[in-house]
Amino acid sequence: MSRILLVDFKESESRQLQERKFDLELRETNWKSGRAESLRPPQGCRVVLYQANVKNEPAGLHEDDAAEFERMVEDGGAVICFIGDCREFHITGLVGDIPHLRFEANELPDKILAVQDEPFSSIFSRYRAFISHAFELFPEENNLGKVIQLSEWDPPGEGELLVLAESIRKRPVSVMLRKGKGFYLLLPWFGEKNIEVAAFVLDRVLPELAPQLTAHEEDAWLDSYDYIFPALVDVFKQMEDENVRHRQTMRELEGKIDEIKAAEQEPFNQLLIAEGKDLQQAVIKAFRYLDWTNVVDVNEYWKRVIRVREEDIWLLEGNEESVETLIRDAPITMIMVRSGKTGAAEEDCLLLQRFKGRRMQEFNNTRMKALLIGNYFIQTEAKLREVPFSENQIGEAAKDGNGLLTTYELFKAVKAEKEGRITKEDIRQQLVDKVGLITFDY
Repeated sequence: MSRILLVDFKESESRQLQERKFDLELRETNWKSGRAESLRPPQGCRVVLYQANVKNEPAGLHEDDAAEFERMVEDGGAVICFIGDCREFHITGLVGDIPHLRFEANELPDKILAVQDEPFSSIFSRYRAFISHAFELFPEENNLGKVIQLSEWDPPGEGELLVLAESIRKRPVSVMLRKGKGFYLLLPWFGEKNIEVAAFVLDRVLPELAPQLTAHEEDAWLDSYDYIFPALVDVFKQMEDENVRHRQTMRELEGKIDEIKAAEQEPFNQLLIAEGKDLQQAVIKAFRYLDWTNVVDVNEYWKRVIRVREEDIWLLEGNEESVETLIRDAPITMIMVRSGKTGAAEEDCLLLQRFKGRRMQEFNNTRMKALLIGNYFIQTEAKLREVPFSENQIGEAAKDGNGLLTTYELFKAVKAEKEGRITKEDIRQQLVDKVGLITFDY
């Protein structure tokens, strides 16, 4: 039932405000605590003060919470953010969307020009010397003191933005964004003085901008448990219990997500993002998942032999005999694994047939197929990648009885098998039968 929520402040800082009779609650983000739980405004909360200073923490930890903060603002609440060394998503991922927000470094954080209008001018005149971090927040110039309708930037944008301070390059470092009935106030990082600025905002800024939000309303104390009747107490406690159950459920579900990702998803994700040895191991794991009879890591097989490693993997039929016997008597699929920022190099496809010819002669085994598996255009999202092989490369591979396969195609086949649209046996058989550019039918 606290009217004010402090996020990622210290206990000692919280006590400073409580001693001044502010009705508040202190919470931590998952970026700060290392836990995985929801963080939403408590019942009755109207003001959020958030210290964002967690540069290397990942995105996505509070996506379900942002809508709650955004709804609070639209209903007339206020979110005040002290922006330290963080990323844009550490703001928007918790408290809601800030259109066009894009951080750029500011090497002179205290050399700023602020508006002269109260109550904002007092913040910067009193605490400017303590600013240690002040990102340029938007790529717009020369808007100090101007009210900008967001529709000017991105029709049909919603809300209006007031630039409170600019960098030496004339770009906003502090703004107030009105959305719905409430607003966001984005401030620079004042270091240890953040708590003093927070108190100033609660004492001076909010009473002027939004009197309904001030924590010092004469009748605010009537909402405490000391005065409300049992029927209302029961409802509030039911809501708090529901919040506790929700957080517990979310922790359990997030734990399951982490377990499934680590055990099932992430190993196959490597097919789409990995290079070198990591990519080779991802391909090996994929074929073993597909229950190929005998998957041989060639580098491991030859580790005690001095020789040039050329191909990376052998797929052998049968496992009752030794590898030494199988490479001479059984069908072999010889695999090269490659990756790159562009398409397949001509050399990759030429080496494919050359290596196969050498192994046929070395092992006196003509039942051999070569397969080039590549993670090409690696910097592009997988589904947007072009076919990395030229028509000539595909034609030559088909003529030689070899195959060309992307790791994305292999990933899709594994995904289809997990979805029940194809069997492992079908995937294996298509790999054996198809030549040229290999795509799977399912």
